[in-house]
Amino acid sequence: MSATGSRRKGGFKMAYFGKSSQPLFSGDRNVCAKQSFYTKTRTVTRQDGCSVAVRQDIPYDGIKQAQDLIMEVNCLNWAHALLEMVYAFIGEWMEKRPAGKFPAIKIPQMRFVKAGLAIEQVNEGERRCFLLKEVIPESEGSFHKYLNNTSAVPCHFTGEDDNDRAEFLAFAQHVQYFKTKKRAYVANFQG
Repeated sequence: MSATGSRRKGGFKMAYFGKSSQPLFSGDRNVCAKQSFYTKTRTVTRQDGCSVAVRQDIPYDGIKQAQDLIMEVNCLNWAHALLEMVYAFIGEWMEKRPAGKFPAIKIPQMRFVKAGLAIEQVNEGERRCFLLKEVIPESEGSFHKYLNNTSAVPCHFTGEDDNDRAEFLAFAQHVQYFKTKKRAYVANFQG
């Protein structure tokens, strides 16, 4: 992967944006490579004699990295399955209803980004692990958080389409909770 210079940091993962040497997701070479990290603080003495605390974000080693990132890939696969279950539920409901009896319902077609693990052989015995994710093209709109994991209330937007998506995702949570017999639902929807 060649980096484009763009790096972002979240609560426990760093994200690097770049291009892969060959198309990976939907024929696109744009990828986001993520690694989990920890923060280390060290004291540095400047030339003027003052001591300053410097924080560094350090990626975990290959094994810890793989443990963290494989969990995220598994979560994405489960989230995908739970969303597909919602569409199946809607399809079954629609098939049982007489055509024309209910007004047309606009159902947003949504999906999760595609992702996979990549392992880089650095040198003999040393490997680095990355979570590679599909990059959503900017032409598909700006980033929104529709539902946060701190509240069951969907976020409110000025645009009708965004509000429809937020309401649909809140509905999806209810279906997931019901269909899994109160065992699982996706708590954080963004895109």
